[in-house]
Amino acid sequence: MKKKSAIHLCLVGGSVLLVAQLSLLGLLLYPHNQRHTHFLKDVETLVNITSKLRMSLVAIDSEALQHFNNQKNGVRMQCVLCETKHPATFVTLFRGLKQSDDFVSMLQEARFHVVSLQNLNPPEVPSGISINIPICYLLKRNIVIHLVLFHEREGNYWWHGGLLSDPRAISELSTFGLSVHTVQMMKTEGAFDKFETDLVDMGGIPILIPKNIPRFLHDTESSRFIECSHVLADSFHRSHGKDTTPEALRFVHRAWKLLSKAKTLLDKLGIRFWISSGTCLGYFRQCDIIPYSKDVDIGIFISDYSEKILPEFLAHGFTLKHWFGKVNDSLELSFSSGDLKLDIFFFYEDGRFLWNGGTQAKSGKKFKYVFPRFTLCWTEFLELKVRVPCETQAYIEANYGSDWFTPMTRWDWKSSPPNVRENGEWPPDEWSEVMRVYN
Repeated sequence: MKKKSAIHLCLVGGSVLLVAQLSLLGLLLYPHNQRHTHFLKDVETLVNITSKLRMSLVAIDSEALQHFNNQKNGVRMQCVLCETKHPATFVTLFRGLKQSDDFVSMLQEARFHVVSLQNLNPPEVPSGISINIPICYLLKRNIVIHLVLFHEREGNYWWHGGLLSDPRAISELSTFGLSVHTVQMMKTEGAFDKFETDLVDMGGIPILIPKNIPRFLHDTESSRFIECSHVLADSFHRSHGKDTTPEALRFVHRAWKLLSKAKTLLDKLGIRFWISSGTCLGYFRQCDIIPYSKDVDIGIFISDYSEKILPEFLAHGFTLKHWFGKVNDSLELSFSSGDLKLDIFFFYEDGRFLWNGGTQAKSGKKFKYVFPRFTLCWTEFLELKVRVPCETQAYIEANYGSDWFTPMTRWDWKSSPPNVRENGEWPPDEWSEVMRVYN
């Protein structure tokens, strides 16, 4: 009898322990599954609302896109969409204030808490963009969703604002348990080339994602955008006037066409470039091409050099004017298109500095132009989406000194720049290789 009681007691105790373990497991798993359920319901509701308004909703959350890409390669996951970072990040195109108002009303009817952040106080006044338009929405019903608004710019690309352009951003983010550092996008203004999307199934929800996920994620890392300062440009024109003669306007138009053509070819080759020297000075100082500069200047990191540059440019109507230097030292290419010149300066690393070279053809003397290190940002220059050094003023001051605001019509490339240094001479037996000049 005592033996049976002991066995019975052991069975009961084991059952209780098993139930307790299962209950604990349920407690651990249920919140996770519950979050997935709530997440999918919130996203499904958002998809339905945007569909009714004919808005394209694109999932751009980096974690979800990476997991989806892995899943295509055979790594199975129960809920790819649920692997988003906090907050979940999506994007849609801004289609006007009327649609925006309708969208907010429908979200509120669906019991979302909605905060709209606006472009109230941008670092620079955006070209062609109102300063009070919405730039993103923060949504919460069960989960937090950050919905970024892309705006189409005149240069045929998509732009988004920076969160801090709205003075309320930090306090509004804090009510969602967020900060500027916790969001994936909009820490600064950004720009993206227009991209194609695919309609895919994520957790039973049909949703759009970028067609080329690796390319989109790469572009996101280098999407920072800065605006040309129209306030500075207005100040410059008030102080020094604006050349609107037919000759000046014709040159500016032809120089724009030259820059646009070079951009098309280098974009095709996947080569990063930025506007440099006098072209960059005109952009920074007056948001325009300097009418008396007579050429267009761009920079390329030597690490991005490609042997395809020369044949691509020659095949599309450019003529090689000169080739100075070597790929590993002071390379500079100059092309002509009609009577206009395009100079391509290649930049090299040297510790804390970057530099590009110059060569005097008649003497073989070498020169070096030294710049503090810089990163690259997108900008819109005369309706072209091009890169400039993010640290634009430091770049300009290195090349033109502190008096860069004052126009200088006389300029000696060997002595006028404050950052020029003599850099030895090319050996005479190398002249035929490093100094190729063409008529």
